[in-house]
Amino acid sequence: MTDIERVRNLLEQGRYAESAARCERLLRVRPQHAPAMELLGMARIGMGRLGEGVECLQYAAALEPNDARLLMRLGEVLMRCGEGARAAAAFARAIERCGPTPQLLYNLGAAQQRCGDSAAAIDSYRQCLALDPRVVEAHNNLGTLLDESGCYGEAMECFAAALEYRPGYVRALTNLGKVQRQAGQAAAALATLEAALAAAPDHAAAAANLAATLLDLGRIEEALGAARRAVAADPGLAEAHFNLGRALCLRGEREAALTSLRQATILKPQHADAQALLGQELLQEGKCPEAIGHLERALAAKPGLADAHVLLGCALFRVERSQEALGCFSRALEIDPCHTRAHLLSSWAHEMLNQYPQALASCERAAQLAPGDPEILSTVLNCCIRTFAWQRAAEVMQRIRELPGGLAATNPFVLLGASDDPAEQLEASRGWGGRMMLGREPLPGLRSYDHPRIRIAYLSRDFYNHATSLLAAELFELHDRATFEIVGVSYGPDDGSAVRARIAAACDEFLDVRLSSDREIARALREREIDIAVDLKGYTSWARTEILAYRPAPIQVSFLGYPGTMGVGLVDYLIADRCVIPEEERRYYSESIVYLPDCYQVNDRQRPLQTGAPRRSELGLPDERFVFACFNNAWKISAPVFAVWMRLLQAVPGSVLWLLDAGPWACERLRSEAHARGVAPERLVFCPRVSFALHLARQRLADLFLDTTPVNAHTTASDALWMGLPVVSCAGRSFAARVAASLLHAAGLGELATGSLEEYEQLALSLARDRTRLAALRAHLERKRLAVPLFDTPAYCRHLEAAYRRMCAQQRAGLAAQTFSIERATR
Repeated sequence: MTDIERVRNLLEQGRYAESAARCERLLRVRPQHAPAMELLGMARIGMGRLGEGVECLQYAAALEPNDARLLMRLGEVLMRCGEGARAAAAFARAIERCGPTPQLLYNLGAAQQRCGDSAAAIDSYRQCLALDPRVVEAHNNLGTLLDESGCYGEAMECFAAALEYRPGYVRALTNLGKVQRQAGQAAAALATLEAALAAAPDHAAAAANLAATLLDLGRIEEALGAARRAVAADPGLAEAHFNLGRALCLRGEREAALTSLRQATILKPQHADAQALLGQELLQEGKCPEAIGHLERALAAKPGLADAHVLLGCALFRVERSQEALGCFSRALEIDPCHTRAHLLSSWAHEMLNQYPQALASCERAAQLAPGDPEILSTVLNCCIRTFAWQRAAEVMQRIRELPGGLAATNPFVLLGASDDPAEQLEASRGWGGRMMLGREPLPGLRSYDHPRIRIAYLSRDFYNHATSLLAAELFELHDRATFEIVGVSYGPDDGSAVRARIAAACDEFLDVRLSSDREIARALREREIDIAVDLKGYTSWARTEILAYRPAPIQVSFLGYPGTMGVGLVDYLIADRCVIPEEERRYYSESIVYLPDCYQVNDRQRPLQTGAPRRSELGLPDERFVFACFNNAWKISAPVFAVWMRLLQAVPGSVLWLLDAGPWACERLRSEAHARGVAPERLVFCPRVSFALHLARQRLADLFLDTTPVNAHTTASDALWMGLPVVSCAGRSFAARVAASLLHAAGLGELATGSLEEYEQLALSLARDRTRLAALRAHLERKRLAVPLFDTPAYCRHLEAAYRRMCAQQRAGLAAQTFSIERATR
């Protein structure tokens, strides 16, 4: 027996170290002995030293460049090492040396497939099968590549050919079932995959594909079982975890779904569908930064996923990166120009960028693609309101009313600007809130607490330089710390402002939860055993009202931020007063109402009272003429109100209307509307946005504040009254349309709250012509500023605290929430 034969025997026995030692001795004598170098390579590979083994085989192949067998062995080892490109080169050289054989062509195709050269692999497999159609693995692999390229018909032919030569071949059955499913042949796929599992009950890929097929058929429970079977058979199969995650998503088990989807992406980071679905579910949970990462990875793996671009845009939009979001929606529309949701969401992004004409164009395009979609019509309505397209807004509102379920699909906050009917607002809130609660079950273990101090959590995005905080800052400072423990829960930006610092300092604990999911925030409140969760956002922009669906506290309250009903069981109580919710309108509110004695709105007495203001001429105002003013957001200006304003300008010679600048297009549009009504456009004067203190100070230059309807001035009216500027308002039926009336009554100026636009116009004209009466109103505000209930913040705080105590007593007694009134406290 020769030395080479002895080494081969040792290798067959697995005695790799001895084999290597003998080869090394041989090579010291004959350094260029190709067989010894080849066997040394195999011995080192057997010892786990793959890199050294490959080097030996490469050296042996260089010594024997015409040995196709040696090149084939080198290629096979390189494949084991994951070196597809180098393996392909070795197989190609072997073919050059000895000509093509079915085995070499199959190996070449496998190597090319490994390194991602699909076109070359397809060609190699076809050449292999031309020489020998019985190579079933070549049929199977060729079918897999054709499947990936979307050639489902040819792929199915390949798998069928493999099964013809090897009936019951489980890999081919599994792949055939997968392609049948992708081609829309769900019934055929089901039969094929069940046959695969009958042949191999523990075949993970077959079970995973069966789960996917069952999901397509809506058979979720069976799919769940198949997916779990796949995971049990092969815990390392990404597709099994992905389909388990899909099934759990459809069952509403989001936490378990997230676990499965995360595992799928760990096992296969380039699994675009798993990354996209994980991103979608994280987005639903409010974990936007994490969602963004997964969606970006999905698109890196598969850039043509239009839906993933849309989801990424949604996540960026939620973290207020609207310009980047717009880019995502644009890329989705490049892939699919008829992607309705991309057009709709483009509209939302344009709106956030104050590009309202573009926003209207985008949502109108979405409406063309889905003319009966009430959610899209709701967005069209919003854009029409914000672009002063009043006639189109009226048409859209009528269309929404006519559609079955139209009001229930309408954004309640948008509806405030289009309808003064509380019944319609209740319907919209019920639909909106109902969808918000889907898939969000209350956390387990909700119970009553018995703390010595009542624990109150205020939840808001607006703990920064925002109207809500400018109203409520002093309330947090005045809460009785002997009776109440205050937690601020901020999911909005930290702007470093003084008002944010005030609120944070006034709380016993201030939580910045921007990066937490809705469920995590709810859990944090449960862990702190919060007695009352007070929501300051409702259905306004950027709200995370979904937190309330998890029931973070036994008592939940809507307060200050949203002038309307939530419509569903998200909150138990709504803080109001007898003016904003008259007794006869109470049936349109799903909450129990807490009636405060004077006004539902709190105020901050720390507002600056700067007396120095610019001269009128510096701001483009006439020195001696009458100045009507309205500093409300421009979208609150309705057609009937604007018509009244124009008649007032015509009736008061030389007067001007002083408005807040909402951008060049808005100024141009409103001036055009004025011209159409016979008023010189220059009589509309627009003031830029400035610091809060300067904005308050310049209000002293106006003569009379003209309110809007159906959405009144809220904080803006309080600011005006604080600065001594009389406000004329028109009260409607809804909460939002009665706020200014409530403020005026609480300021001792109830006579300025009218009941119709005719009365509103007559009163405003009368005051413009009676400077003496106007001066008396100003004097009343200046003289009694801190005496009127509107600005008696300590008394307001006592009233609100009395309400909180009563809520807790009711709840701790095991009684349901019920409407009640708080009596005015005595000093």
